[in-house]
Amino acid sequence: MRMKSFLSCSYRVLEVLLILSITTAIVSMGLTSHDDAEMIGILNNNIVGLVWLWFITLPIFIIILVSFLRCLIPPTSIYKKIVLSLHILNVVLFFLFYMFLPKPEPCDAALMEKHFKIHHNDMYDLVKYVRSSLDDSCSIILLYRNDEVRKFSIGNKRDDWDCASIVSKQELETVLQNAGLSMQELAVIQKKMHKAGIIGIEIDKNPNDGWMDCKSVLQYRWHGGDIYQFALYDRHLTKEEKREALSINQFILYNDSVVFESFGGFPGQRGFPDKDEYQSRHVVK
Repeated sequence: MRMKSFLSCSYRVLEVLLILSITTAIVSMGLTSHDDAEMIGILNNNIVGLVWLWFITLPIFIIILVSFLRCLIPPTSIYKKIVLSLHILNVVLFFLFYMFLPKPEPCDAALMEKHFKIHHNDMYDLVKYVRSSLDDSCSIILLYRNDEVRKFSIGNKRDDWDCASIVSKQELETVLQNAGLSMQELAVIQKKMHKAGIIGIEIDKNPNDGWMDCKSVLQYRWHGGDIYQFALYDRHLTKEEKREALSINQFILYNDSVVFESFGGFPGQRGFPDKDEYQSRHVVK
């Protein structure tokens, strides 16, 4: 009897801990997501990770499922009511976060084309200014999300500096000087980004000549964990390079030297929802 009571008590403790761990995961996922698409992306990413650990997650899933079904079967008890309430709480929390998180702005090839036609002069002016400000073999990455710095790094021939966590103006000035930049030039870069309708840049002073490298990248819009960006190449792509760009699902070939790109932070990334339709009528020779 004592052994049976001990096992029953242990199972109940494990059951409650597992349900509360799911509650914690849902709250963490909801609070760290910028929009509902990112929340679903994080969920999908976690599911993929759990599938690889099926020998652990399958027993846990069975315990959770049995726990829920057992609470629905009479006779009821105070313990069953508490456990059922926790299950319902998890479902409610998930849908509340999903409903009240901001909806991401739509993005597709047609929208990027429209933006590029309006702002292409501003974009090229931004690239020209950044490259003229950087020292040789130096680079800058600066990316925002909801007006918050997501990435900010400076590089030269020897080192790379992560500037996102720097709060001291004096320290930031010192790091910028390693790439030939000043605080005034950084402010001008930020203004030109805003004018061009761009939320991020990845620009090298002297990029390599390879077709995946000889470009400046200007980030345009987030959608969940996916980032949509313009790749402005320093030269015309060859026929083979254009053919390769066309074969990549996350690339849209706009012209000989401009490619629209989409990169996702989660498996099953969204890509361009209108890629086939857009590319079929927008033929680049």
